[in-house]
Amino acid sequence: MTTSFSDFEAFDESEEPRTGTICKFERSAEIKRECNSVLSLASKTKLGNDRIFGIARDLSFQNGDWVQETGGAPLMPFDETDMPKNFSTIGSPLKLASFWVMGFDFAHQTNSEVGLCGVMNIGITRNRTLHYMPQRWSPWFHTSPGYSDQTIVFEGVYVESEDNGGEGLMCLLGSSLFPFSKGFVNFYKNSMMSGSCEENRQSSFIKDERTLLLLRYPKNFTLASRSIIGEMRSLNQKSDEKYFDKVHIFSHLGYDSNYQFVSDQLVAKACNLYPYQEETVDNGVQIFKGSQFCKVIRSFASESFNIAMDSKCNGTKKPCNHFGPFVTDGTNEVIGKYRLLMTSLLCIPGDGVNKLKSAKVAAVFRLVSPVEDHWATGGRTGLSGMTISAEGVWNSSSGQLCMVGCVGLETGSNGCDARICLYFPMVFSVTQRSILTGIISSIKKTDSYTPLSFKKELRPLDIWNRYNEYSKSYLSYRYSKIELANALMKRDKRFDLLGLLVKKLFKYLAVEDSNNKTGLSLLSNALSFSVNALPNPSLKTRSSKTRIGIEIEILSLGPLFGRYWPQLEKNSCKGKDDTFYSNSSSTENTLPLNISAQLSLTGELYSHISELFLEGIYEPFEGKMYLIGCRKVQENENFGYEKLNLESNMDCLIDVKVEYSSKTARWLMNPNAKVSIASQREKEDPLFFSPISLTTGLIPYKDNSREIIFRQSFEVGFRILMLLASIACVFGQLFYVNNKVDVIPFISLAMLGIQILGYVLPLITNAAILFKWKEYQYPESRIPRSGMNTQFQILEYSMRFLVLVAFVLTLRLYEGVLKSRGFAHKPKSLKRKPSETRVFLTTFLIHVLGFMVLLIGRNIKVEWASEVDKYMGVVQDLFLLPQVIGNKLWQIETKPLSKVYYIGFTVLRLLIRGYDCIREPTFSVYFHKYDSNTSSEFFSKCEGIVIMVIVGVLAIIVHAQQIK
Repeated sequence: MTTSFSDFEAFDESEEPRTGTICKFERSAEIKRECNSVLSLASKTKLGNDRIFGIARDLSFQNGDWVQETGGAPLMPFDETDMPKNFSTIGSPLKLASFWVMGFDFAHQTNSEVGLCGVMNIGITRNRTLHYMPQRWSPWFHTSPGYSDQTIVFEGVYVESEDNGGEGLMCLLGSSLFPFSKGFVNFYKNSMMSGSCEENRQSSFIKDERTLLLLRYPKNFTLASRSIIGEMRSLNQKSDEKYFDKVHIFSHLGYDSNYQFVSDQLVAKACNLYPYQEETVDNGVQIFKGSQFCKVIRSFASESFNIAMDSKCNGTKKPCNHFGPFVTDGTNEVIGKYRLLMTSLLCIPGDGVNKLKSAKVAAVFRLVSPVEDHWATGGRTGLSGMTISAEGVWNSSSGQLCMVGCVGLETGSNGCDARICLYFPMVFSVTQRSILTGIISSIKKTDSYTPLSFKKELRPLDIWNRYNEYSKSYLSYRYSKIELANALMKRDKRFDLLGLLVKKLFKYLAVEDSNNKTGLSLLSNALSFSVNALPNPSLKTRSSKTRIGIEIEILSLGPLFGRYWPQLEKNSCKGKDDTFYSNSSSTENTLPLNISAQLSLTGELYSHISELFLEGIYEPFEGKMYLIGCRKVQENENFGYEKLNLESNMDCLIDVKVEYSSKTARWLMNPNAKVSIASQREKEDPLFFSPISLTTGLIPYKDNSREIIFRQSFEVGFRILMLLASIACVFGQLFYVNNKVDVIPFISLAMLGIQILGYVLPLITNAAILFKWKEYQYPESRIPRSGMNTQFQILEYSMRFLVLVAFVLTLRLYEGVLKSRGFAHKPKSLKRKPSETRVFLTTFLIHVLGFMVLLIGRNIKVEWASEVDKYMGVVQDLFLLPQVIGNKLWQIETKPLSKVYYIGFTVLRLLIRGYDCIREPTFSVYFHKYDSNTSSEFFSKCEGIVIMVIVGVLAIIVHAQQIK
């Protein structure tokens, strides 16, 4: 009878056999011959079915490590073209192996052995782990840039031995494809180009049936016996092309196995009178001592910790290993970039006496180099000099988790000489942002190593993400810099009556009830941002054009620590957020709120101040935060570290001010912030730095539909007002020429033609009237619009009617000028007939040159014709240009334009252009700081101001010409 043992029965792969037909068990004679040395070690204890099913899952492992002996015959090729050639810090790729037991041969089972089959997936990867289930049931090989993996199908035998305190032995023969077959050469590139099917190509490759795999499993899963050790070698002759050098495989039992806590005496001895508690946790910081510790520690499963450089070796001649007991390549220049990863966590409440106040914990700590991928490394199960297997006890009375650790593949209690202690601070401050602190030290008094300190710093994002429940239940914040922040606010405030009146007109982000947790949580989100910024133009910095990333995350606000998300009613999606913000006129009565935050800067120029822990107050009346900042200071004996006036090894003599833009003006100007950072130290102080002043880019917020609707309504009203004023100006000119017939021929037809064109285009092309809607352009998303409801449709029809009226009146004026020049006998006042040809050609040439200059300045090479439409606004702005040219050419002695006409239209064009300069493009809710999408605006603010100046100058010239 053949029985399959697998969790993969549901795997649907039509071209492959189901797991019930994977195990053929056709190589029994060959297995007995090649595995004779293993069979001879089998114990006489009966290996019954219950025992087999009890250990079956323990025989499988995922993402173990493997290394190959150097002999010139590699196991498989690896394509490194996924990384650039000049990239020197790639690091070694991961070599991983997974093995799954797929079935047992109970038909030929004996008292001491049982046949079995399995699948191994072994590969080399850059930044990913292997699959967590078999992808193929037959021999297979795949390679692509940065990834190679081979599937080997094995058949063999399992026995148990009494050697080494009892262990399970597995000997298997495998079938694989030879990965160096000629068909595999450049297969990835060829398949991408030709679209060929890899399935069909695999069958033509050379098969290798001569692979032997030996695996050793500990019989008892304990601290000192947990390693799975394997060896895979080729049975081919060295002269055979299919031969490969011996491969060693390392993994450990998973916690599906029955872990046994048998190191109580060793733990008790190591954790008695632990000497480093005061150095690990700051004085006065309350640590967790409550119940439900297993729930707490499980939140840190697969978590990575920062490693702190220990200062004990600095200034001494004694060699210092900054990595404690870990065995590395000896490089410690980048110790701060290394991480400590905690995996394979097991926690059992109680110690047999008290289930609430104590717990037993086991875990594996892995040192991760800066060139390793965090997520890929977290899935590894291999044990090496970069890992510590640990077991210990949680003691609620001391608030300490103390563990004993074994480095790498050490077996027996003599190899377990590392002590690991963890604490869980519950109170945060501007200098204490760690949710977990720990230290790894030596148990031995001789041949000890420098203790390795590590911690997990809590970022504000973690509070309402991974540690939301934990933070709500146990964590709090203690303010200590409020008095200094108040002093900073008093220095900044100055009495300004005009400024006070202006501020009363504007509202800033605020909350009506400072005890409303939901409102405080929403306000915390609104005050947080992660955007790009530019230095203040008034500061002379070499990075004025360098993109700088700035991020502010709010940690606590008033009495609220973290975030608070109540259960909102279903189907309620409108107006919820706004109900918690102050919209009344009593905003100035809101008291300042205590606040703590974290500021991060990216950019080489600000590497010395890339991270600041902030604490202070938020003034909602002015929309300003006055903060005291603290930054980490690495110990450096070159500038007298002990004389720097530090707090907990941090420089806290830093003033930070954040100014938010008004909430009231969001319909017109997008929200941004100004950030100022200054050192309180003297210039001679080694920690002094020059003041930093930054202005952020657009800070997108959740819903701007209300502002968009308001802007649409305002712009409709503004257009109607401008059209009515335009009609009044044309009426004024018509009345003027009716009284002064002699001036009509000297009105430029080109000027009137420009204005007629501005009215005709919206009527025949449905283009925007007077000016366009300004927004950010997105390739795959649109700005949310309110839609054209009945009210907007009526206003739209009204605008087009007014445009038609203005067009008819201007056309009537044009016809009058045309008729006045077509008289057979010219009037006495008309000494010579004005010619419009030179005026038109000169105006046309000036605009063509101006348009080309703009195109060259913007480096627009494609679809330049689409930009002509945007330039038409400039043509409308410079409507007086033909009249100025005509007055000069015709040497007029009259006043062809009334003041109502040329001054009135000039004022209208200045208002339209000025509004366009002030307003900023609306944004989509999908806006991101790294978006490369450009705004629909054609002119910058500076260019708009230049155009306005030219418009004003033309009006002045016309006025001067007519006076003359």
